[in-house]
Amino acid sequence: MLDVNDQTFDTVSDEYGKKSLVQQKAARKLIELLAPRAGESVLDVGCGPGHLTRLLTDATGGRVVGTDISGGMIEEAREKYPEIEFRRVAAEDLEYAEKFDVVFCNSTMQWFANANGAVDRMHSGLKPGGRLGLACPSTPDFAPWFNEIVAAVAQAPEIKPTFEHWHNPWWHLPDIGAYQAFFEKHDFATRHIELEYEVNEFTVSEAFGIFSTGAAQCFAGRACYDVEITDEYLDTFNRAVREEIERHAVAGLVKVDFNRLYYLGFK
Repeated sequence: MLDVNDQTFDTVSDEYGKKSLVQQKAARKLIELLAPRAGESVLDVGCGPGHLTRLLTDATGGRVVGTDISGGMIEEAREKYPEIEFRRVAAEDLEYAEKFDVVFCNSTMQWFANANGAVDRMHSGLKPGGRLGLACPSTPDFAPWFNEIVAAVAQAPEIKPTFEHWHNPWWHLPDIGAYQAFFEKHDFATRHIELEYEVNEFTVSEAFGIFSTGAAQCFAGRACYDVEITDEYLDTFNRAVREEIERHAVAGLVKVDFNRLYYLGFK
């Protein structure tokens, strides 16, 4: 499997909970959609530092397991929530068989190296009648504003020669119909599917924090280049992104937009 995420997110694991504002907002909506009930068992795929795993534990009181491919994220989660079971494992390598009532997967699917394998394993982990709740940035233009920011930054003379060696690791499908067909191909019965265009205002610091805990792990992730990346290049790239965000600010605020999929399917 592609090893982008097992190291990339290690660098932001300690800050992720404070800066991942859009991911947290999506999680709240996804939890409402799933409506977890008392006593239900939950598998949190792509659990990050475990904050949402803790919420799911509080909501159900049942067995909740968090999994993530990032060693840094799992270390952070175990330190913060030692009473919860966390495992470092890629989604496509999960080995559960009919163990969970709910699979929860927030802001993670776009990173899957093997989306088919991952969704198969999540389906296998559900009990008969169990449900998958998933949210993720979706379609190739999943983050129009950040794409615009990076496109401008990538033209800078000190960045362009190296950025030309960047490759996109994200997994996306073209439209909502393709997503529904994908899940149903893996034997999920669709109960709800929605592609939401969301726009929110943030301060420059908040917007850069959102970038640094998500898109930066791709655009400025060492594993996403086919040449060696220096610390100097990463510093230059991230500084240029912040400056470009500042140039877009009006009265200290910027509008950050995403196309986000919400899916609820039953086994």
